[in-house]
Amino acid sequence: MIRGNEFHSIVKNIFGDVQGFMESEQLQVNCPRCQERDGLSHPDGKFNLEINTAKRMFRCWKCDEPKFSGSLGRLVRTFGTYADYEMYKAYAGIFHDYDYKEDEKEYAPVKLPEEMILFTQMQSGNLEHFEAYSYLVTERKISRDIILKYRLGFCTTGKYAKRIIIPSYDINGEINYFVGRSYDPAEKKKKYLNPYADKDKIIFNEGLVNWDSTVYLVEGAFEMLTFPVNCIPMLGKTLSPTLFVKLKELKPEVVVLLDPDAYKNAIQLYYMLYTIYVGCEEKVKIVKLPTEEDLDELRRNQGIDDVIDSLYSARGLNTEDYFIQKLENSYDKRTRKYQYNSKFAEWKSNGTKNFIR
Repeated sequence: MIRGNEFHSIVKNIFGDVQGFMESEQLQVNCPRCQERDGLSHPDGKFNLEINTAKRMFRCWKCDEPKFSGSLGRLVRTFGTYADYEMYKAYAGIFHDYDYKEDEKEYAPVKLPEEMILFTQMQSGNLEHFEAYSYLVTERKISRDIILKYRLGFCTTGKYAKRIIIPSYDINGEINYFVGRSYDPAEKKKKYLNPYADKDKIIFNEGLVNWDSTVYLVEGAFEMLTFPVNCIPMLGKTLSPTLFVKLKELKPEVVVLLDPDAYKNAIQLYYMLYTIYVGCEEKVKIVKLPTEEDLDELRRNQGIDDVIDSLYSARGLNTEDYFIQKLENSYDKRTRKYQYNSKFAEWKSNGTKNFIR
């Protein structure tokens, strides 16, 4: 008997590829912290994160500064959905030695880097300052109004040297997180460097969110800058428990708008929201971008009008979405195409009625 096998399905739901699934109490998955640290848009395929389901513990053998280890509950709470964590607690509660406090970890308060310089304070004749400004305005095509609205800055020295700093403020105007994006052409791996903080407890730039208007859920901070109208970066592909509870409580109009390579994740997120919007399910919408470009690339390459046109296409799920959600590997990052199986191709060519009968 495999000890802790009740947790296997939760681990698979969160990480997808799991070595040792239903075969061993020692599981190996791709480490999301490594992926975030290296600035990758997809898992690194090295399976450095080891999980012992019998002991309910995990450790990444690559993450050293700081060490990434702890309780399985903390891992589920950090990277899973609200439903994943609730299911985990239900299973773990059977064991007399389980205390949900083991899933929580104290984090130091987030502070902006001391070396950060606001773009409003940059020196016009300083070439290092101009390099940061040129990356943001020329390459990323971010307007001055957006720079001012989100109080963007940059660092030329220190831990976050040659990084754009995108801060997040809570409803009281206090800093609670920030994203550090490299503008150094020589930096190939660690494109993003963020503070060690509990992302589960924040809503990125909540102080700027109008809950009485349509809320757009996007993956990252640059998507927020691309369409700065009530966008909430999830800093990933799943909802934090804090954001989940807020949406469940207020039930604003919500549009799921993830990157093309995460469309299956978008469908799963849509389903989750649909279940908590009881009696007002029509408030939940999804957008499938018309190209292989993400939202930020679409704006930079095609213009803001194409972004707005995409948002007008927000809708509920259709039959094609249902089959995409069922596919194990719906999107191939290398070819940037959906990998439909033969039955799905038959459905596409012959029509839904012939396929389903």
